[in-house]
Amino acid sequence: MKKYYSILLLTAFLLCGCNQKTPESSQIQETAPPETSAQEVTLAETEETLPPPTNAPFPDADPCAVTFDDGNCQFVSVVKDDDSAADGTVSVETVDGNAMLKFTDLSTNQENLETAVQKIRISVGQLLNPDQLESVYSIGFDLYAEAKDSLFLSDDGQYRAVPGWIGGGGGTTCADGNWYGFADFAGSGLNEYDLQRSDACHVEFKFLLAASGKKWDASVEDVNFSVMRWGMQNVSDLYLDNITFYDEEGHAIPLNPSEPEPSADASEEAGL
Repeated sequence: MKKYYSILLLTAFLLCGCNQKTPESSQIQETAPPETSAQEVTLAETEETLPPPTNAPFPDADPCAVTFDDGNCQFVSVVKDDDSAADGTVSVETVDGNAMLKFTDLSTNQENLETAVQKIRISVGQLLNPDQLESVYSIGFDLYAEAKDSLFLSDDGQYRAVPGWIGGGGGTTCADGNWYGFADFAGSGLNEYDLQRSDACHVEFKFLLAASGKKWDASVEDVNFSVMRWGMQNVSDLYLDNITFYDEEGHAIPLNPSEPEPSADASEEAGL
């Protein structure tokens, strides 16, 4: 009987204990930290290790554009006709799989940075035939700059290897024999202050006075136009791509270059 009574007491004690919280367990529950989602932990851990921004994709070229994919830049020359013109060379360089014309600046430095002007001349006669010239009402192209020094001083007091502001102008000799200056251009939102190579600055030169004869025609000798970049904030090289000629209605004009003259070696082999 005593044994049976002891078993009853033990069972009652156990049943009561299962429905009670000890002071220790209450304290642990009150001081436990709030739950954090797995997403918050992931963001916190990766915030400082995210990769830097990258350049925007290169713009798609019109089928009629000069893309430099063939490696030819013989129709481009460096203009060095005044004291402010930057000396340099032109070549075709492939960047991230995209071929572009490159103007390598050889003379701009910290001393002449504020006054130097990068100038290149495009010989249109090697890209269009004479009977196409009168149809040209505007010229479009993409322009880039890539820093090659760290002279740009940012607002936080740091010198940075970025190209800085991108802008300039250009011009040509028209059918009336006079110089015609295209409207100046200025790029914005190009990551020119964040990346070593800027995104594309799309430029369009327009013959705004075409109705009064301010454009080209077959009578113009050595048809060409110049592209100039000034206001540089850092020593940098210039890139040009996707040169496209448009008619009055904005349609791209197909390239139809004249047949190149045979070289001296080729003429000798042909017995000329």
